[in-house]
Amino acid sequence: MKTGRIIAALLLLALLLAACGAEAKRPYTTADAQTLLDAGAFNGEMQRVEGAFVTMVYGIDQGSLTDYVCYQAMDTAVSADEVTVLILADEDAAKAAEAACRERVESQIENCRSYAPAALPDLEAAVIDRVGNTVLLAVGDPERLPEAVKGLK
Repeated sequence: MKTGRIIAALLLLALLLAACGAEAKRPYTTADAQTLLDAGAFNGEMQRVEGAFVTMVYGIDQGSLTDYVCYQAMDTAVSADEVTVLILADEDAAKAAEAACRERVESQIENCRSYAPAALPDLEAAVIDRVGNTVLLAVGDPERLPEAVKGLK
């Protein structure tokens, strides 16, 4: 009986120690978009996108979106650069938004093949990440963007 308790206590201790060593990701915030813009991870000028455009482009139910920020390249004929942070009501809505972001990038890749092939490397290296009820989509300079995103954590 004592041996069983000791083994159980050791297993619990091992789990606790493992959890302490794991680095927890923090949820994204709308301020993270500005941090990425300031990091120079995008090629060219970006403009903030407001209103229903965001919910339409991502196919997100307005009621599930609690906050967001979206910047896109001013000249979308030559650049697919974008940074979007979506904060949703719950994790299920965030999972749906993450899938919508993946679909958007795939759609952009198909569209850019014919009219903006120079944007393909940026799109193919897009960062899409979900933490809890937040989603980040970033399309930018594939040399700078991954490091800039890593700096958010």
